[in-house]
Amino acid sequence: MGSGASAGSTSDLEESAKPPTWLELLTLIKNHLSKKEDLPIVNDLLSKDKYLDAAEILLKEVSQPDIDRILREKLVTPHFKPSRIHKAVLQIDPKIVITTNYDDIYEIFCNSSADAHDGYRTCTYYDTNIAATLKSPVRMIIKAHGCIKQPDKIVLTRSQYFKARKENSNFYRILDALFLTNTLFFIGYNLSDPDIQLVLENVNIVAESNYPHYAYMPTNIHKAIKNAIKTAYNIDIIEYSQGDYEELYRNFELLLEQVLAYRETYCI
Repeated sequence: MGSGASAGSTSDLEESAKPPTWLELLTLIKNHLSKKEDLPIVNDLLSKDKYLDAAEILLKEVSQPDIDRILREKLVTPHFKPSRIHKAVLQIDPKIVITTNYDDIYEIFCNSSADAHDGYRTCTYYDTNIAATLKSPVRMIIKAHGCIKQPDKIVLTRSQYFKARKENSNFYRILDALFLTNTLFFIGYNLSDPDIQLVLENVNIVAESNYPHYAYMPTNIHKAIKNAIKTAYNIDIIEYSQGDYEELYRNFELLLEQVLAYRETYCI
């Protein structure tokens, strides 16, 4: 689950509040740059979608307390309610949900819902109990880039990606195993994350399979790019109309209906 899954979340406290995208979050941090001469460079990087490089400059020049405050104001203070996608995912009831989001909207919803089967446990990339939780009946929410509850461990930059991989190699071995032995369904995700790209590439090289993963994405992807995604990551893209979020929600809820009907018919 990527940021698109949280995009439909709303707040009763702030009517216009929405969880920020990666670009919006970096733009907010940019406003606290102490070295104004870095501003044109950051703006140029953001305009070219080079978010990792822009974040590298921003997190070096903006203090950690300022970053923590921005994250709390935009992800915690509004008290976001779950989106329609969050609700559908919970009812589909996957054993494991992996998210690159920093917000805690989905896990709060899971832990407070009567539909939460066998309970939920949230694990981050730096936790040491992931393997044990995988073997239990408890549902898992894996925060691959950290969580707002511990903002100093959130992964935003290229150097932080490298550090996370170096210091938490067991987590990435588990991620490799999960990607190798399961069919993945990406929702609200644009596949630009370098961590996930690397895991998908490694798995596809080590064990090429006729059984693809799937990604639900808008119809603005060139055929050549779709072919490259298929070749490199073994992902088939299911498309919805660009900007038509009602279609996105409607089709995902249709998937929920089909999953529930299948379980009722074939599962004991």
